[in-house]
Amino acid sequence: MTPRVEAAGYSRENLGHAVLLLITCIGLYLCWLLARPFLTAITWALALAVIGQPLHRRLGRLLKPDAAALLAVTAITVILLAPGTFLFQKIFDEAGDRLVTIGRSLNREALYNAASQYPVAERALAWLEPRFDPGEQLSRLAGIVAGQVPNALSGSAQFITQFVIMLVTLFYFFRDRNQLLQSLSALIPLSAPETTVLFRRVAQTIHATLYGNLIVKIVQGVLGGLMFWILGLPAPTFFGAMMVLLAMLPIVGTSLVWGPAAIYLFLHGSWIKALILALWGALVVSLIDNLLYPILVAGEMRIHTLGILVAIFGGLIAFGLAGVVLGPLILATTMALLDIWRLRTQ
Repeated sequence: MTPRVEAAGYSRENLGHAVLLLITCIGLYLCWLLARPFLTAITWALALAVIGQPLHRRLGRLLKPDAAALLAVTAITVILLAPGTFLFQKIFDEAGDRLVTIGRSLNREALYNAASQYPVAERALAWLEPRFDPGEQLSRLAGIVAGQVPNALSGSAQFITQFVIMLVTLFYFFRDRNQLLQSLSALIPLSAPETTVLFRRVAQTIHATLYGNLIVKIVQGVLGGLMFWILGLPAPTFFGAMMVLLAMLPIVGTSLVWGPAAIYLFLHGSWIKALILALWGALVVSLIDNLLYPILVAGEMRIHTLGILVAIFGGLIAFGLAGVVLGPLILATTMALLDIWRLRTQ
């Protein structure tokens, strides 16, 4: 074969590789578009699969693969998801009713009666009235929130679809775990020991993020319930437990409990207590997770707290609620790959 023929054959081979690479990238991108609407469901299925793996492993010793996976999914649904969803719905209903009641009481007369006990508050209210009607606006806000909050976990088609997909995905993660790991290992250009290290880092990250998140929510509930007890509010243990559950919601979270309580105190003349509760809720209860959660996760993952903080907030911005897991997971996976490159180049 002449050099010119060999060069032509080599060029055609390179062109074929380039076309194949382009088609593969297009296919991967299209697969991403297909999976993106269900990213949250898949992410939480992966997280539950990692957490529930010990239970599934024990069941696998006694039952066939299909039965073991189905029983594990059923157990996780009954033990964790069903009671949590039920409690969330009940809490949202009660919170919505409370907000409606407060919204109805937030009229001009009630606000002036409460503010009349404090000259500074009365003067501030008189200055605001021509520019801003606090009663009307707060009543409207309470009505909007009360109407929207219960819908967050209502039986909407989107929520039901995501929930079902999560359970189905969890079933296959349990049943076909070994095959999925083998297929993924074959696609990763790493040696068997390196792949094992990478997968172990992923599992450690998921454990750290979920358990760290749970600890933080419990701390928030304890701090909130403690202030309820100090201020003499009723049922501090119950409202602390409500804050543990509601702390899982982004943005509003625990404010759905301490916010209405602070308004209640203010309307009943306890202005100082209302201010203390509002400051404690906004500056301590609601913000403690921004400080404590990165520290807990960073210690478990052996990554600097600043990196975890960026990963968590960046993940929330990029992926929504799934970013709580995906953000640290992406960071930990990247760090593991960099460690592998460092070991290879030594």
